[in-house]
Amino acid sequence: MITRMELKKIFSSPIVMALLLLFTAFNLYLIYVNAPKSEDVEKINEVIDEFGSLMDKNGRYLLKDSYEIGLESWNARNGKEFKSASEFFRAENYYPAIDSGEILDEELEKMVDLNVKESILLTAEGLVMQYQKWDLLKNAEVQIELFGIEGDAAETVREQYKSLIPRLKEIKGNQEHLHIFLPGKIFRTHSLLFNTLFGVILFQIMLLVVVFTAFLTNYEFDQGSHLVAFSTKRGRGLMWDKLLAALSATGMVTAFILLAAFGTYFVAVDYSRLWHLPISTGFMIEPDGNPFISWWDLSFIQYFWLGILIIFVLQVLFTLITFVLSLWMKNSYVVFIVFAILFGLGLLVPGEMPKDSVLSLYTTFNPSSLVLGSKKWWMESGAFTTFKYYEIITVCVWVTGFILAGWFSMKKFHTRNL
Repeated sequence: MITRMELKKIFSSPIVMALLLLFTAFNLYLIYVNAPKSEDVEKINEVIDEFGSLMDKNGRYLLKDSYEIGLESWNARNGKEFKSASEFFRAENYYPAIDSGEILDEELEKMVDLNVKESILLTAEGLVMQYQKWDLLKNAEVQIELFGIEGDAAETVREQYKSLIPRLKEIKGNQEHLHIFLPGKIFRTHSLLFNTLFGVILFQIMLLVVVFTAFLTNYEFDQGSHLVAFSTKRGRGLMWDKLLAALSATGMVTAFILLAAFGTYFVAVDYSRLWHLPISTGFMIEPDGNPFISWWDLSFIQYFWLGILIIFVLQVLFTLITFVLSLWMKNSYVVFIVFAILFGLGLLVPGEMPKDSVLSLYTTFNPSSLVLGSKKWWMESGAFTTFKYYEIITVCVWVTGFILAGWFSMKKFHTRNL
C-alpha cells in the first residue's frame, strides 16, 4: 500500500510525465528521419527469400547467374547494352532515359532489383578479400599509436586483441561475415539502433530515474514534513518503500520508452528475415570500414536483447546511486548536480590517467564509459574497452558496490539525527 502511494507521487508529477512524453516523441522523430525506407528493406528481403542469406561461393554463383540472365533479358527488351545495372544509374544514362519516358516504370523497377543484386554481389566479393587481409594486431597498433598508449597499458591492449584472433578465425570459418544484411555503408542501421537510439534512450531514462528517485527519496525533506513522517510506526523504514517504488518506476519507465521506440522501429522496418543472422556480418560494416567482431557467435536478436538487458541493469544502478546520494544529501537539486558531476568524472578520469599505466584502461570500467560505448557492447570496441567481459564486470562490480553502499547508508540513516 505504501509503495503504491509512493509510486503515485512519481506518476502524478507533471515534470516526470512531461519528460516521458517529450522523450517518446523525440525518439519517434529520430526513427522517422533515420530509419531505412520499407521498400529498400523489402528489396533485401526478396533476395534473402530467393537465394538465402549466406553469400558463400555457391550463394554468390547462384545470385550472379540470376543477375546476368536478368540483365541480358532487360537489355534485350529495352534495346540497351548496359554491362552492369549500376551503369544504367549513372547520371548521364539515368536522367535522359527517365526524362524521355523510354523506360517504363515496371522496367525501371526490374533494373532496381538488378542493382540490388549487383550491390550484394560486389559487397560479398569485397568482404572475402577484406577479411582475408584483416589483421587485428595491426589494428591494435593503430589504436595504440592513435591514443599514445605506452608501456604496460600498450601490452594489455595487444593481449586483448590477441585474444580476439580465435574469434575472427571462427567468423571466417563459419562465414558469419558473408550473411546478407541491410548494407551499413548505405543505411548505417547498427549505428542508428545501438548508438543513436540506445545512446539517446540511455540518457533519457537516466535523467528520468535520477529526477524521480531524488524527488521521491527526499520528498519529506523538501516539503519540511520529515520530522512527522519518520516518527510514525513505519518510521525510517519508509525509505525501503521508497526504494522499492523507485525501482518499480524505473522498470516501468524503461519498458515504456523502449517499447515505444523499438516497437515503432520494427513495425516500420521489416526485420523478419534478419533476426537470426549473425551480428558480425560484414554487410553491416559502415563507412569507417571497421568490421563488427563480437566476442561470441550472436545473432542480431540475441545481441539486441543483451543490449536491452544492459539498459535495464544500468537504470537499476542509476536508481541505487541516486538513492544512496539522497540518503546523505537530503536535497533533490543537490543530488541531481552531484550525480551529473560523478557521471562526468567517469568520462574524464580515464583520460587523465598516465598513458603507460593500465589504470588508463581499467578506469573505463565505469557506468559512464559503458553508456557511451553502447554501439559496440559485446564486441571489439577500441583500445580502452576491448575486454571480453567488460560489460559483465562493469555492471556486476558497480551494482554490487551500490547495493552494499545502500545497505550501509540505510544503517546510518536509521541511527543519525534528521
